Amino acid sequence: MGKSNIFRGLLIFFILATACNGSNKSETPELVIFSAISFSDVILDTQEYFQSKENVKLSFNFSGSQVLASQIANGAPVDLFISSGMRPVEYLLDKDLLLTESISYVTSNKLVIAISNDSYKIDINEVRDLYNLDRIVIADPEYAPAGIYAQQTLEKLQLQKTLESKIITASNARTALTYLETKNADAAILYKTDAVNSDKVFIIDVIPESSYDSIKYPVVIVNSSDNIELAYKYVDYLLSPEFKNTLNSYGFGK
Repeated sequence: MGKSNIFRGLLIFFILATACNGSNKSETPELVIFSAISFSDVILDTQEYFQSKENVKLSFNFSGSQVLASQIANGAPVDLFISSGMRPVEYLLDKDLLLTESISYVTSNKLVIAISNDSYKIDINEVRDLYNLDRIVIADPEYAPAGIYAQQTLEKLQLQKTLESKIITASNARTALTYLETKNADAAILYKTDAVNSDKVFIIDVIPESSYDSIKYPVVIVNSSDNIELAYKYVDYLLSPEFKNTLNSYGFGK
């Protein structure tokens, strides 16, 4: 065989191999999931398992649920939405952007007050004791349900006007935690799961659960998804006993 034939054969082999590799990559479906940032740790922890089990690539976008809902309403390509409350879901349902029959509730959460671990001089026995502090951080109610729940608590306990000048808002629940961890706030009203998974804060569980709406995490499929069958498999996984064990390890509870 001449050198030119060898070269031609190698060239053809290289082209075919490249084509096959490209074909294999395109055969791996991708699920794009928009999720409340307060749920990020638990689903990232299970990402590798589900990808291997279903031969799928999972891509995530984490932020405040209302921010994510606005992105979906503006045409962002997404298959599944996990919210930390129903309001963002209802907003999208009103725009006919979701598969209503796919809505499922994955888990629940609760609000707590948190202070820095070294703030041993702070004495909080009830929510109104926050008045003795200067800077109280909550998630911004315009962007994150965590802020709405905190606002509901303050209104229900008739503390909104009393504490108004002391409230600092953060873009989402996780950023509110960061404010506290970096001592840019004296206390925070947080999701229990965010506080319990930080080694820099101390939890004070004194917020009455009757003072705010039930905190549920719905998952729903976006009706423009090209991977509806696979999206349902992911929903089934989120509802499985196996995933519930992971939820419990992060402090979530049904």
